Amino acid sequence: MRLWKRCSARAEPAARALAAKAAIARRLARGAGVAAAAAVALWAAGCTSDDPARAAAERFVDHYYVEIDLPKAREQAVGLAREKVERSMKLLEGMEPAEEAVRPRVHYRFLEQQDSSRDRRGFLYELTITFDGGEQAQRRALVTVREDGGVWHAANFQEFE
Repeated sequence: MRLWKRCSARAEPAARALAAKAAIARRLARGAGVAAAAAVALWAAGCTSDDPARAAAERFVDHYYVEIDLPKAREQAVGLAREKVERSMKLLEGMEPAEEAVRPRVHYRFLEQQDSSRDRRGFLYELTITFDGGEQAQRRALVTVREDGGVWHAANFQEFE
């Protein structure tokens, strides 16, 4: 059983997400007992955020770190974050992307929120990176988001150990 979950903040209606989680819990309850179903329900709820600022940060983390989809990450970014993503894209220009089987797998978990102001917030995540040979590395990523016209975007991000 994997101890890490790739949290996702995809834009799907809350009702559909809850229904899917309930269906998983019901299937587990039939086959593995009520305790397992309760554990899965708590696990699934742990990465769902109703906070639009945190959801924006997690969309960015999903695209940039987990999926390694820089064009999608750029769509979620403004300002300095967008410049950093574009620099990464330039560095990788002309290179073939690694096959999925050999790409590092990245899982993350939310650590804390850092409130800066009403329209700017920071979210700290722990990243666990697993390489093809099984080696792992841990990093932290601080994603700062800002609201502009009612929409939250990643405004900056930085990684550290």
